Amino acid sequence: MHSGRSLIAIARELNELGVPVPRDRHAQLQGRPTGGHRHGRDFERFRWTSGTLSKVLRSPSLMGHRTHGGTTVLDATGVPVLIGTPLLSDAEFEALQVALAARSNGTRRPRSRTTALLTGVAVCGGCGGRMYFAARKGYSYGDYMCRATARGDVCPAPAGVRADWLERYVLDCHHRETGRSAPATREELLRDGVRVTVAKGRRGGGPARTDGPDTSRLFFTIAERTGEPQSG
Repeated sequence: MHSGRSLIAIARELNELGVPVPRDRHAQLQGRPTGGHRHGRDFERFRWTSGTLSKVLRSPSLMGHRTHGGTTVLDATGVPVLIGTPLLSDAEFEALQVALAARSNGTRRPRSRTTALLTGVAVCGGCGGRMYFAARKGYSYGDYMCRATARGDVCPAPAGVRADWLERYVLDCHHRETGRSAPATREELLRDGVRVTVAKGRRGGGPARTDGPDTSRLFFTIAERTGEPQSG
């Protein structure tokens, strides 16, 4: 942290070194297989992300404390219950928290339930991971973006597309496939098994870039039925 490296960079290095995340390390100690199923994908082992790393660095367990719900468990006299050899002294842990707080600069806030229509529906064609909504400062619309770096991955072709365009494309395709007249909700899209895969866009494109999405890089599927990419 004091070297100025980002949590994303550190998480990427941990993945490259093959260091197991706490969940996988616990599985190893219990003699169970690592990895599992997450976000519709199977993993042989889970990867470090900036969020996972931040959670570990903020945990009092680094001082050897037993924790519950992320906080230290105290005995009857108010003294922390110890479960192992501390990795950091109390002073070192406090200094780490100060450094983390300075990095977050007040940007950490409780996670809220997503309201983006295509969360869990839109996936990046480069890595197969979920795409997430990102607001554009100063604009009335946002974008769906590949978030491989947040998962500790490196996407070979990260995709991004204007959100309102992609949502309209998916709703139009869904209407044609199902014949329903009312716009679908996120829950309905997920229930119907809708997915849209977005390939990375090309630079340039001329004035047509402002007219709407390049549908040749969008691939819509629903349940067992597949819709071919539509030309713009």
